[in-house]
Amino acid sequence: MGRVKVIAAADHLDRFITSPRAGLLELVWNALDADAHEVHIDPQLGGVGGVEFLTVTDDGTGLSADRAESEFGALGGSWKRLAQATPKGRALHGRLGGGRFAAYGLGHSVRWDSVSDATTGRKSVVVKGARSSAHEFDIEVADSDAEETGTTVTITSLSEPALKYIDSGRMLQDLTKALAVYITQYQPKVFIEDREVRPSDLIESTTPVDLEVEIDGDKLSIPMSIIEWKQNFDRGLYLCDERGVALHEMKPGIQAPGHHFTAYVKWGGFAERVHDLMMEGAMGEPISSVIDAAQDALRTHFKQRRDERYSRMIESWKTEKSYPFSPDENGGAVGKATRELFDIVAIAAAPAVEKTDIASRKLSLRLLKEAIENSPETVHTLLEEVVNLSEQDAEDLKGLIDKTSLAGVISSAKTISDRLEFLASLEAIINEPDLKKVVKERSQLHRILAKETWVFREEYALVGDDQTLRTVLRNNLEALGSEIATAESIEATEVTDPDGSVRVIDLMLSAVIKSRESDREHIVIELKRPSVSIGTAEILQIENYAATVAGDTRFAETNTKWEFWIVGDKIAESARFRTRQRDREPGVTMDIDAPRIKVRAVTWAQIIRDAKHRLQFVRESLNYDPTTEAGLEYLKVKHAEYLPDVLKDGTPAPPSPASTTGIEQDADASADGVEQDAGGVEPVAVQPIVVTAGQSPDDPA
Repeated sequence: MGRVKVIAAADHLDRFITSPRAGLLELVWNALDADAHEVHIDPQLGGVGGVEFLTVTDDGTGLSADRAESEFGALGGSWKRLAQATPKGRALHGRLGGGRFAAYGLGHSVRWDSVSDATTGRKSVVVKGARSSAHEFDIEVADSDAEETGTTVTITSLSEPALKYIDSGRMLQDLTKALAVYITQYQPKVFIEDREVRPSDLIESTTPVDLEVEIDGDKLSIPMSIIEWKQNFDRGLYLCDERGVALHEMKPGIQAPGHHFTAYVKWGGFAERVHDLMMEGAMGEPISSVIDAAQDALRTHFKQRRDERYSRMIESWKTEKSYPFSPDENGGAVGKATRELFDIVAIAAAPAVEKTDIASRKLSLRLLKEAIENSPETVHTLLEEVVNLSEQDAEDLKGLIDKTSLAGVISSAKTISDRLEFLASLEAIINEPDLKKVVKERSQLHRILAKETWVFREEYALVGDDQTLRTVLRNNLEALGSEIATAESIEATEVTDPDGSVRVIDLMLSAVIKSRESDREHIVIELKRPSVSIGTAEILQIENYAATVAGDTRFAETNTKWEFWIVGDKIAESARFRTRQRDREPGVTMDIDAPRIKVRAVTWAQIIRDAKHRLQFVRESLNYDPTTEAGLEYLKVKHAEYLPDVLKDGTPAPPSPASTTGIEQDADASADGVEQDAGGVEPVAVQPIVVTAGQSPDDPA
C-alpha cells in the first residue's frame, strides 16, 4: 500500500503527543475500542537488563485492512466519530482519530502489527511511523493465515521520560483509575506483565452522586461516581461520556487530606464537546458549570467523610486516654480554634500515629498539640518531614491550614499571651525592691527590651545595637534619610557631646513613617534601670544628649524632628517643676523650634500602662490575665541569658501590699503628678521613625 501522509500542521499533531502516560492509555483504549477481551502491556528487557522496548498486545478485531489507509492518512475522520458503540456493544473512547500519534509520547519509533478480517479474507496490516516524521506512515497489507485477530504495538527508541515512567511503577495506578468504570461494566482483562489491573481489589468504596446543573435553561441531573481507593493513589477528576468512558482527566481542585479518590462525571455533553476538553483552563460553558458542580459535591462528600472519620478516630483516642485535651478543658475561642486545628492535623497524621503503641501515640499527639499551640503555620512541614505525608496530602493540608482562620487565631493569641506575660514580668521587676536593685540597665534590661521592642510602639523594629552614633548613621542611612549625612561625613568624625565625650547608641529602633517625603521624625530613648528615679541630673543628661544632636553639623538644614525620652522608675520631686511647665505638654522638659527638638520624662509605669492599653481588647477577648509567676516563667524561657541569678534560680515573692515603690504607686499617685506624666506619652502617637536608647554611664556591666 506504501506511504501515506497526514495533511495537518505540525503543531496540530503535537496536541496529541503529550506524555508517556497519555500514550500508554491511548494504546490501551484503542485495544478496548477494538473489543479486545485481553490487553497485555510488556516492557521488554534488553541485553544489559534495562527496558529496551515496550509492547501492547490485544486480541481485538485488529486494524481494518480496508480502512488502514484512510484511518492513518486522515485526521479527524475516524469511523468511531459516527459509531455509537463497538460491534460488541461497548462504549467507544476514541473519537478524534489522533490516538495513534499519542504513542510517540512513549518513544521515537512505533510499529503496529495487526490481523483482522476483511471481505476478502483474513489480512495482516503492518504500519510503521517515526516521531521525527509524525505526519507520515508506511502501511503494508497482506493475506494472513493467523488463527486469531488482534494487534501488537511495539514502541522502540523509548524516551527518557518513558523509561522513568515504566520504572516508577505508576502504570498500574494510572490504568486502574482510568479504566475503573469501564472494567467494572464490561469486564475486559488488562495486564501489566503478569499483574492484572483489577480495580475492584483496590476500591474501598464507591459513592454515586447526582449533580444538579442548569444548562441552556434546563435543569439536568448529571451522575458522578466517587471511588475511594485503599492505596495512596493520586487523585483525579475524569470527564466521561454518558457510559463512563473517560475522555479527559484533570485535578479535582479540592482539599481532602487523607483521602485517595477518583471521581467520574458521566455526561454525554463531554463527548459532543470533546475538542474543548483539550483546552483545560479555558473549556468554557457549559463544561465549567458541570466541573464547578462536581467540585462542590466533592467538597460536601469529603467534609462528611472527614467528620465521620474524625468522630471515630478521636473517640478511640479519648477511650484509650491518648487524646491530649481534657473533657473540661475550656480555653475560650482560642482553645476551640486550637482543638479544631489539632483534630484536622491529627487525622492527617493518623496513618503514622496509629501504627504505634498507646504510649507512643499519647506522646506523639501531645507533641503535635504543643507544635500547634506554639507554631501552627509550620505544622504542615512537620508532618511532611516526620510523618511522611504524601505530596498530595501535604499540599492539601497546607492549603487547608492556610485558608482557615484557625492557625491565624492561634498564632495571634500566642503573640498576645506572650506579650501579656512579658508585661507581667516587667511589672514584677519594677515592683519588687530586691529585683530593682539587681537588674542591670545595659546588660540585662536593655538586652531584654531589644527583643521586645513592641512595648514602646508596635511599629518599631531593632536596627542597631551597641554602636557609636557614627556607626549607626553609617549602617542606617536609608532609614535616617540620605539628607541627614553622607557616608563620607559619617566616617570623618565621631559624634561627641559638648565636653568631647563620644556618644554611644545602646539601642536603635526604627519605623518608616508615611508622611511628606522630605520629613523625618525620630525618637531617642534613654533607658534607666528600674531602681533609678528621674531627677534633675537625669533630665540634664538627656537634654545634653539633645544638644549634642542639635549641635552636630550633619543634622543641620534638615527637615528632621527629634524627640528624646528619659525613662525611669518615677519622677523625683526635685524634677517635677521641669515636667510641668506653662504652655508645654505634661512631661515635656524642653521644646525648641530650631532645630526641632523635644525632651520628655517618661516613667516605666507609663510604658507598661500604655502597652497594656493597646492589648486590652484582645486580652479581654482571650479572657487571659497572666500571673506574675507566668510572666517570670516567660522571661526564663525567652531571655534567660540576660536575667540576674535571683530570677534564674527561683521565683521571687510578689511585692507586699504595703510597698510604696514601683508601678502601683505610679499608677495611683495622681496627686503627685504621675497622671500628668502619663499624659506625656500620648503626643508621640505621631509614629516616629527611630527610637534609640542612649548612653548608660551608671551601668556597672
